Amino acid sequence: MSEILPPMGGSDIMLAGLKKHVDIDAYNVNIIMSRCEESQLVDDKTNILWQHLSYNEPLTDGMKNKFFTRAVDAFVYVSHWQHEKFRYYYHIPLDNAVVIKNAIEPIEFIPRPKGEKIRLIYTSAPFRGLNILLDAFEMLNRDDIELYVYSSTIMYGTGYDNEYANLYETLFARAKSMRNVHYMGYAPNEEVIKALQGAHIFAYPSTFEETCCLAMIEAGAAGCGLVTTNIGALPETGSEFATLAPIQIDEQKITAVYAKALESAIDSYWGKQDIYKYQSDFFNNFYSWDKKAQEWDNLLNKLSNLLITS
Repeated sequence: MSEILPPMGGSDIMLAGLKKHVDIDAYNVNIIMSRCEESQLVDDKTNILWQHLSYNEPLTDGMKNKFFTRAVDAFVYVSHWQHEKFRYYYHIPLDNAVVIKNAIEPIEFIPRPKGEKIRLIYTSAPFRGLNILLDAFEMLNRDDIELYVYSSTIMYGTGYDNEYANLYETLFARAKSMRNVHYMGYAPNEEVIKALQGAHIFAYPSTFEETCCLAMIEAGAAGCGLVTTNIGALPETGSEFATLAPIQIDEQKITAVYAKALESAIDSYWGKQDIYKYQSDFFNNFYSWDKKAQEWDNLLNKLSNLLITS
C-alpha cells in the first residue's frame, strides 16, 4: 500500500521518495531542491542541485552566478528537455550534469468495464490548464463522458493556499456547478492513484512548461489514455503514448484544438485496451523507483569516488 503523504508539491514528493529508496545519509551530500542560491550551499558536503523548475523561473536566476555554479558538484535534471534549456540559456558545463527522471511506486493496471461512461480526470494544479479543460469539456457537450477534477492550492501547503486560494475560487466554483463535472478538490496521493485506476483518460491541456510531469507518469502507469499539449517536457514524458494537441497563441484557440484532440481520444478509447496495458507496463518499468534509485546510487557512488581520488 502506498504511503499517504501530507499536502506537498511534486518536488517534495520526489524528495520523500528518494529518502525512502536511497540511503542518502550514507553519502556526505547536500541536495539542493531547485533554489539556485549561495545560501543553499554547504562547504563540507558534496552539493547536488536537483532541479525541478523550468529555466525561466525566478528561483533559477542564481544560475547566472558563476560562484554558485562552480560550487555545485552535480546538476540533476528531470528531463532532457529541461537539461537542454538550462544548458542553452545559462551556458552551464556538461561534464557534471545528469538526467534522472521522476519516479513512482508501482501502480496496478485495472481493466475498465466496457460500456460505462468515459471518465476524464485532471490531477494537477489549477493554473496549469484547468480553465482550458472546463471550456473544452463544455464545448464537447456530451452526456457519455464525465470529468473528475482533483485540483487545489492546498497541495502546495497551507502557506501557498492562504496566499493564492482566492485566485481560483471562481474557477473551482465553476467546476462544482458544471453538468457531469465532479470537483474533488485536494485528496491524498493514495486516493488520487485509486481514482486514476478507475478513470479512462487523463485530460491535461497544460499551458505550463512542465519539466517532467509526475501527474502524467502516474496516469500513464494506471493505464489512462493521455491527452495533453506539446509544451515543455510533456512530449518527452508522454513518450509515444500521449496525444499531443499543439499549443496555440491564445486560450480560445487552445481550447478548440484541445477539444478536438480530446473528442478523438474519447471516440477511439475502447479500441485501444491492449495499448493502454502496454503503456502501463512501460511507465511502471521506466519510471519505477527501483530503476531511478539505482541511477541515484550510481551518481552518488561516482561523486564519492571522485572525492576520494581528487
